[in-house]
Parts: sequence; C-alpha cells; structure tokens
Amino acid sequence: MFRILLRSMALPACVLALSACGSKGEGNSSAVTAAADQNEMQKYNAYVEAANTARTPFADIVATYQRSIKPVFDSGKDLTKLFFPSDPGIDRIKAQLDKALAMKPAMPELDGAARTYSQALAKVAPLYRDMANYIEAKTYVSDNGAHGRELQPALLTALDDVASAQATYAKAIEAADRARIKAEFEATKRDTLDYYRKGTVYYLKESMDHASGVLDGKGLGEQKAAFKASLDQFNTMAVQFDNKVREKDKTACASFMLHANAYLAAGRDIIQRTEDGTYAKDRKNGASFQMMKPKAAEDDETLLQTYNSVINDLNVSQC
Repeated sequence: MFRILLRSMALPACVLALSACGSKGEGNSSAVTAAADQNEMQKYNAYVEAANTARTPFADIVATYQRSIKPVFDSGKDLTKLFFPSDPGIDRIKAQLDKALAMKPAMPELDGAARTYSQALAKVAPLYRDMANYIEAKTYVSDNGAHGRELQPALLTALDDVASAQATYAKAIEAADRARIKAEFEATKRDTLDYYRKGTVYYLKESMDHASGVLDGKGLGEQKAAFKASLDQFNTMAVQFDNKVREKDKTACASFMLHANAYLAAGRDIIQRTEDGTYAKDRKNGASFQMMKPKAAEDDETLLQTYNSVINDLNVSQC
C-alpha cells in the first residue's frame, strides 16, 4: 500500500517542506542564498502537491480493471453493466508535475522520476478517456464490447506503466522527505515550538514506517518494539508541541491532541492485539467468519485514518 498519500501518506506541502513553514532560523543568510533556498523549497512543495493530487493509486485502478472489467471483455458475457473507475486526476497531476519540472533549481533526486511519471500520464490520458466514455455511455451494449476489447491491451499497458512510474515517484518523494525532516529536526534549537513540531512530524512518520507490515497485512513482526518506541517518542513530542502552541494561543490547533491521542491509541491497540493473540485467533477462525472484516483490517484502517487526521491538523496555519 502506498502511503500518500495518504490519502495515502506523504505529508503535504508545509509539513514536508519544514524549513518553509516553521519559525525563522537563527542568524542571517545572504540574500542570494535565501532566494536560492526559497526557490528550492517552492519547487519541492510543487512536487509534494503533485504526489498528493492523485485521488486513487493507479495500482488500485489496475487491480480493479483486472478483476472486474477485463474478464467481461475477454468472455464477451454479462455485457450489461460495467463500471469504470473515475478519473484519479490524470490531467491535474501531469500539470502539477510539469509545473515543478519547469522550476529551478535542478533536483536530480526528483526530476527524473517526475519526468517519467509525467510521460506515462501523457500516454494513459487519451486511452483512459476513451474507455471511460465508452463504458459510461454503455456503448459496449451496441457493439457487444468490440471497441473495449480493441482498446484494452494498450490501456492496460499504459496503466501498468503509470502505476510503476507513480510508485517510483512516491518512493523518491518519501526519501527526500525523510532526509529533509531529519536534517531540519536535528538542526533546530531545542525546546522551541519549531523543534517540537518537527519532532512530531519526524516520529509520526517513523512510527508509520515501522507499521508498514501492518498496512500490508503482514503484521508488526520484528518491528513491534521499534513501533512502540516511535509511538512513545511521538507522544512526547506531540504533548510538548501542544503545550508550546497553547502558550501563544490557547484556542489554536484545538483538535490536534484529540487526533494525536486517537493515533496513539490505534497504534497501541495494534501492539496489544498482536501480543495477546487477537489477530492470530482471527486468522485461525477466518473461514468461519468470512462475512466479517478481520479485526486487523479494521485496526489498519483506523491507524491510517488517525494518521491522516494528525497530518491535516499540522497543515493548518494554527498548528
């Protein structure tokens, strides 16, 4: 599962580009250096926005097509009611990528992946529109699926290519994000609002890294202790951040601790249910309760939802 995302899980704009969002740094920089840093941050934020624009991962669209649409076209049967996934924002994502690519300075760690992603989007766009119009208008009823079968191979190839390009781009953004957050956090003056804000982001993301097996349906495994430690560190940073915010304005960022506590509770529930065997019992009894969603799946969704709520709080100006 890819985390952008949030949504699937990359932290949007301000939270990612920490130096552009926090308090002003100590000391003075030359005007040239400041301008260069600002240009780099603006480009970086544009790339982050592109990562967060997709409403649905293309890999999910491929899976939906392979599961629900391709068998119908291949068999020529049940050509009465097809559903095509809504446009995930192909043109908007490409426009945002192209905007970032045109900006200076060069960012080799992101430019290549962004260019490949943009090119893949350009190829899939007309094919996606064609199939969407064909299915939404139920033209497959008139021609017995002929055009759909003709279009399908090229569309699937283009979808596979864009899904791969999106995943590569997401990994590049995540790597750049993590390096920036760590560097900014370690360089910030301690016991300041900015320090606790950056620490909150850093340990929030670190904890989700340790929970990646949970999100993939494999469980915590050997990451259980590291996940617990990161949750505890996030807890400390979040409380101190909330305290610093309230020193300035008691009404600012009012929902932050509500969502931070919900995320912590969700994570600690996962640890507890891993340790007490709840998930193992669920898997053992799975055949008897096929109509019920496994508890592990419910907890995964809760963890992701509460994570995104914390991110949304951190992206509002009051936080």
